Amino acid sequence: MTTNTSFDITQPLPQGTVLLAASAGTGKTWTISAVCAKAIATGLVHMENLLLVTFNRSAARELRGRVYERLVNTRLLLAGAREPSDPCDWSLIRCGQAGLTRVESALDNFDRAVITTTHEFASRMLVELGVLSDHDPSSVLMTDLAPLATEVSDDHYLAQYLDCDRPPSVRDKRELSRDVAVKYGEVPIFSKDDADTPVQDVLWALSVREDVRRRSKSRSVHTFDDLIGDLVKALRDPYRGPLACATLAHRFGLVMVDEFQDTDPLQWEILRRAFHGHSNLWLIGDPKQSIYAFRGADIHAYQDAAQSASHVLHLDVNYRTDKPIVEAVNTLFSNAQLGHDISMELVTAHHQESRIKTAATDGPRYHWSQPFQIRCLQAPAGAQLNTATSDQFVTEDLVNQVIMMLEGGTVVQDGDGLRPLRPTDIAILVRTRRRGAELATALSQAHQPAVFSGASPVWSSQAAEDLITLLEALENTDERLRTRLCLSDLIGATPADLAASDSRVRSDLAIDLARWSSTWTMTGVWGTVEAALHRPGVLVRLVSMAGGERYVTDLRQVAQKAHIAACEGRLTATATAAWIREQQQLAGDDEPRRLDSDQQAVIIMTIHEAKGLGFPVVLLPDITNGWAPKQSINGPIVWHDGQRRVLDISSQGTDRSIAIESHEEDERGENLRLLYVALTRARSAVRLWWSPCPLRHRWSAFQRLVEMDRTTGELGSGVAGTDPGTLPWLNSGPIATVIAPANQKLLTRSVSAQPRACVVPRTLTRPLDTAFARTSYSGLTANLHAAVSEPMTDGLIDEPVDDETVDDTAPGLCGLPGGTSFGTLVHTVLEYIDTAAIDLSSEVLSITRRALRMSPLPDVPPSELATSLEQVLHSDLGPLAPGMTLADFSPADRLAEMNFELAMAQSGRSTTMTDLASLLCDPSLVPPDDPISGYGEILAHIPNGDQALRGFLTGSIDAVLRRPDGRHLVVDYKTNRIPGVHKLSPHMYDAHTMRTMMFSSHYPLQGLLYSAALHRFLASSLPGYDPATHLGPIGYLFVRGMADRPVPDGDMPDGVFTWHPRPELIEAISERLGGLHD
Repeated sequence: MTTNTSFDITQPLPQGTVLLAASAGTGKTWTISAVCAKAIATGLVHMENLLLVTFNRSAARELRGRVYERLVNTRLLLAGAREPSDPCDWSLIRCGQAGLTRVESALDNFDRAVITTTHEFASRMLVELGVLSDHDPSSVLMTDLAPLATEVSDDHYLAQYLDCDRPPSVRDKRELSRDVAVKYGEVPIFSKDDADTPVQDVLWALSVREDVRRRSKSRSVHTFDDLIGDLVKALRDPYRGPLACATLAHRFGLVMVDEFQDTDPLQWEILRRAFHGHSNLWLIGDPKQSIYAFRGADIHAYQDAAQSASHVLHLDVNYRTDKPIVEAVNTLFSNAQLGHDISMELVTAHHQESRIKTAATDGPRYHWSQPFQIRCLQAPAGAQLNTATSDQFVTEDLVNQVIMMLEGGTVVQDGDGLRPLRPTDIAILVRTRRRGAELATALSQAHQPAVFSGASPVWSSQAAEDLITLLEALENTDERLRTRLCLSDLIGATPADLAASDSRVRSDLAIDLARWSSTWTMTGVWGTVEAALHRPGVLVRLVSMAGGERYVTDLRQVAQKAHIAACEGRLTATATAAWIREQQQLAGDDEPRRLDSDQQAVIIMTIHEAKGLGFPVVLLPDITNGWAPKQSINGPIVWHDGQRRVLDISSQGTDRSIAIESHEEDERGENLRLLYVALTRARSAVRLWWSPCPLRHRWSAFQRLVEMDRTTGELGSGVAGTDPGTLPWLNSGPIATVIAPANQKLLTRSVSAQPRACVVPRTLTRPLDTAFARTSYSGLTANLHAAVSEPMTDGLIDEPVDDETVDDTAPGLCGLPGGTSFGTLVHTVLEYIDTAAIDLSSEVLSITRRALRMSPLPDVPPSELATSLEQVLHSDLGPLAPGMTLADFSPADRLAEMNFELAMAQSGRSTTMTDLASLLCDPSLVPPDDPISGYGEILAHIPNGDQALRGFLTGSIDAVLRRPDGRHLVVDYKTNRIPGVHKLSPHMYDAHTMRTMMFSSHYPLQGLLYSAALHRFLASSLPGYDPATHLGPIGYLFVRGMADRPVPDGDMPDGVFTWHPRPELIEAISERLGGLHD
């Protein structure tokens, strides 16, 4: 095993399981993207075999963008279009033309890579494993099983204690049930023969946990934890597990897991079973930043992985932080252990000089000679500080520091130049949301705007509740509902207003609700909310009250999301209110809360939220606050019994004491790591506050470091009360301590932003066109026929799923399976075949094998599929292209997968599906002998006939073929099986059967829409274009019926449904789509 080695991207990539320790600011994301580019360019992995896993969706989006950007730059490098700019470039430039080909292929297939979150990865793998797992793909995600656990708890309580004289507390049993079945549902319950836990408690916990799982499964619901648990069970299974593991290992050759320090034992078990020893597995993280134990992260899992790794490497250059701060952090932590044998690895700084300084100015100057500063509170003479006064004095000093920094001529280096320090350069990181809210208020009172991003999600805001009330009141005359709306901030009435004898609040609201109901029909949620906000005086009242801008911002954010949902789902006001309630239950923190002001604001956030971010200046007002060790803890706790992570549900006894001590030790380690994370968010300057109040600093991580034996690295207990200002080592190096006196004169911003002009917003009066949308043929017909299967490039599908059992003795394609995957496979092969190849048979077989490697189908032999598709290529196309086959069309006369974006009617014009049907019912356009005669009547009676066609129509034509006579053909491949037929044969795809299948799936509509798109394309790109001359027939190729059999002249061959629409029909369809009417 390679250990304690610095990672070097210029060296060959290590193979096997690699643990890469990435300290804060050392370029973790850069390294991941560089490793991916190098692995691809050197042929170590193909794009479709790449798996990148990270902690949330926003991180996955960023990682996807960074990897794509690196691949684009690598392509330019290898093509000679740019010079090498970093060590990765220099190591790749030797890959030459072969590397360029690999990178170009990777970019072409970039979407085949899996770059996702842990839970989305588990969900996708359960689907891919299919019968190898017991996961129900039809089950619905439920983010919180607490209500179900409460239900189960109550049932068990009644069954067990109905006749008990002194039953236990119902509330206690409910809390225990939620803990063992939901919060810690995957953690084994601690139990042994001599344990102190009462047997009945263990039996209760096990019974409730199992019953919750059973009921959730019977109700077809699952949680995020179930996704992980189900995948683990699939890989553990003694019979199916080995094949499941082999399937995942074959699927992914390079697996990179970001933020691995925040994993848990089950997630590590998945990676170990599936990839360790089978694929190249990179585990990237920093154990010093493991701070998410409250979310289930377990640092012990990281350490177990470290013992299994083939290589343990580290990144040792900090590219984020200036040298003075890096050295200060190194000095403060020295050789301390940050819990569980986590060593403080020293790093060096890329930026050797501080990037923050004071510019020459005649005004006040803030001195930055001490980038890392500990500000020690000094109590007033003769006074003792308590927790309340400590917090107050810290708040006052922090506000003054912010104002002096912003008005003290401070400049920061930004790129190659200097610029003034902005409020957004300053981040105040707090441990609790309550403290963050206090500081935001204090800064606002000093006329310095501040935004606190650690507030609760927007869905739980009061504005969201008020919007629900408003929407329900639009359709419900319940007096209690209207009273609640009257008392909301949106209406602004008080109880006294409602109680007054001459009160008109309710009657005025009734008039407003009637008017807003009309507004709803014209402009939806957004227009209704804006109408409510623009009543006389409402906006002025709201923005002038405390938190008013926050309220208006939240209201508009929720209204915008609800408006989109209402338009897409055609929801009523009441249904929209229900949708918002659903978001309150299901939505997490992925929806960022918007800023309530466009003014430059100081940023306030919790330390956990700041992880991964960096700011020029970081202020830490409560990082030195301590906590008291607990002699007892109520409720279940997680601890480690040797190598086992277990859940203790006892209340007392020896085992409970051991569990509490283990839990407290974990807490002490995490607090040290939280301090490390907070300090390493800074790029150029840190200010942290220390109070002499023992109740504030005792047992804190900072105090333990202050009292640490600097020789041995043994941490202090944190109870000695040592003043940092008295320690020479804290004042002679990169760290400085200064006195922060109490009772300072409070400063306010003397130069605030220029007053904004008082602009009266215009009121929205015109109706919003909610029918204007981007749709496709599949979108238009989604509700007109049964489930669909064949993926189109626009992400939609247009072929029925084949449920019939396949007779594998049937000839050719008729004996091969149906379904989505097979349809995609056939489309892929037909798209990429080069008909000009000297040996077409070898070409077809090669493309088929490549496609099956990308998307394996065990029931599809490559040679059999290739032989069948070669017959398709050589089948006579009949009237579609007389005397020709698909193989006769050279690449120059075939455009595969022609994507289009066709403009339909704009707002104010009305075109519907019924309008299109009327054209197809016109005998002058579709005569009785036309193959699609009669389809117009079917289209005229569809349920969504009144659906407006406004916006854009998107799609992809499987192939556009150009005949020697200059006519252009629209061709669509279909792999449909004939419904209800078990033993299928090619001759069954006769003209009558194909016509029936065409009509039942509304394929004539698809063909005409595609022909209209081709018509517009040729009209804009082909000189002298004439529809009568250049538009040819439409061909729907049911490939299972194309068996290279001779057909009589003029007849429609089996499998080739052909019709030649009149050019006047295509022109009329195009004009009608564009909103033009007779």
